[in-house]
Amino acid sequence: MGRKAQEVTHFAKQVMDECVRLQKQSGMTIKEFAKACGFGEVYWYTRANYSLPLNLSDLERISEVTGVSIGDIVMDSKRHAVEAAERKARSGGYGLAAYNAQGKQEAINGEAGPDYDEPA
Repeated sequence: MGRKAQEVTHFAKQVMDECVRLQKQSGMTIKEFAKACGFGEVYWYTRANYSLPLNLSDLERISEVTGVSIGDIVMDSKRHAVEAAERKARSGGYGLAAYNAQGKQEAINGEAGPDYDEPA
């Protein structure tokens, strides 16, 4: 069974969460950030609440506004999702649940790419 084009996948949610994090980090209000990216508020909220996924043009605009490359947005979204799963596992006593999180096994195997904190 094929996926619907407008389906919000787990990966799309991770990327949207990262874009929301970047919006908060920017110091701009949601209204200011959406306007800077050329989005209407309804457009942004529809994606932020996972009703529709961001598209590549959206990511390009967010990248231009934040100065964070699309590649970094994607990689950071995976890293932050893994970190959140690990925090949840530590606080909730879920044992090895974090190791089943998407992207975690690649990180363990060293296949998730470089993990460094130097500024770009």
